[in-house]
Amino acid sequence: MNYYQRIQKSIDYIESSLDTDIKVEDAAKAAFMSVSAFHRLFFAIAGYLPKEYIRLRRISLASDEIKAGNSRIIDIAVKYAYDSADSFSRAFKSVTGFLPSKYSESTRNYIFERIDIMDKYFEVQDKELLEKYPDIKILKEIQPMRVAYYCYYGENPEEGAFKVMNNWVLKNNIDLNNGNYRIFGYNAPDSENSKEGYGYELCITIPDDIVVDDELIKVKNLEGGLYAVIAVERDECLGDNIAKGWNRLQKWLEGSKYVYGGRQWLEEHLGFSEQAEHIGGIDLYMPIMLKSELNAEETEEFIDKMMTVSCTQKGKNAMYKACKYIFEWASKNNIDFSNDKTRIFAFYNFEKIGKSDFFYTIYLSIDENLVVNDESLKKAIFDGGLYLKRNVKYKNNGFSWFDFISSIENSRKYGFGRHQFMEEYLIDKPEINNETDIAQYMPVVAKI
Repeated sequence: MNYYQRIQKSIDYIESSLDTDIKVEDAAKAAFMSVSAFHRLFFAIAGYLPKEYIRLRRISLASDEIKAGNSRIIDIAVKYAYDSADSFSRAFKSVTGFLPSKYSESTRNYIFERIDIMDKYFEVQDKELLEKYPDIKILKEIQPMRVAYYCYYGENPEEGAFKVMNNWVLKNNIDLNNGNYRIFGYNAPDSENSKEGYGYELCITIPDDIVVDDELIKVKNLEGGLYAVIAVERDECLGDNIAKGWNRLQKWLEGSKYVYGGRQWLEEHLGFSEQAEHIGGIDLYMPIMLKSELNAEETEEFIDKMMTVSCTQKGKNAMYKACKYIFEWASKNNIDFSNDKTRIFAFYNFEKIGKSDFFYTIYLSIDENLVVNDESLKKAIFDGGLYLKRNVKYKNNGFSWFDFISSIENSRKYGFGRHQFMEEYLIDKPEINNETDIAQYMPVVAKI
């Protein structure tokens, strides 16, 4: 059960108890949360503090009964847990602008509707898929969020990131359990292109009026969008549970009407001690988009043989090292990236990204007469062949390749070729980022 569902459970409890003495502790218990975590998450998800939501719902129901004129005001006050007609009248006027005695004569109709978290935030899923994966929900949309963040590289990057962020939280007297704060973490977005290898970035949502003046903690906007969500419980096997959660999302995706979205994968950390230590569970957010929205137009193209110089690197930050080396070599040899004849592309074992046995080879087309005196580079002919081509942005690169492979597997016209796939970077300067245009070339053979 993810935390949206838990808050919905608490709302269901509140709604069934509006005419009784509701204790916030009992509402938190219905959500399987501590009171402090419940306050924070109820406010973050529902947009109201629990007591405020209870008060507004009671006033809304009471206003209907006053308009109907079938009950005395004192009886309505007692029904909705007010000690006296006076306390009820003050509360009623503060919300509606009218005393109860005058409200029935007014044309005003105060309405504060019950909040349905699942309807508000989640898409309706395919019934068969929902029965198979009842623990996975699809968020309608996460809005962009302003966050304070810190990225740590090194051994145990999650622990390192939390340590620095915890110090900042405590120094600035931020109470994570009382306020509209959400805490997200993820593998560093630039890990693949970073000389420092893999890191972990931790961020906390902050309001617009908070000024961050810190040597380590910075501010940015975290991109919103459509996500599939699954909850992971905290126990002694938290790391394994997280891995299983991501694998389950992957299996769910394969049978759904969605593909990967080109945004950051997120881990929302839930439940914190007074010392800002993470003690709760985690919600995993996988970015998705409808398959119909994926620009998957494919064209057939034959790539002629070409002379290239290539650099191969291995390990977690192989892409960064290979690109840096070939770009610096190209600069020394006056290679013009804006020249249409200059092509730069890569080949790598993408299923191993992030692992120690990952390799990455980047190729640069060159004049066949150019002398290459560098032991770290290899001069050779790239054979080319028949390809299907897709144009995508780098940020959509990964999920597009998986979808591309799936489309060939189900194609009646093409099968997989034995020549190398290639991923061409359509750049006019030695730089690759999330907005870089890419031509994906899938090696194929025509089926007879």
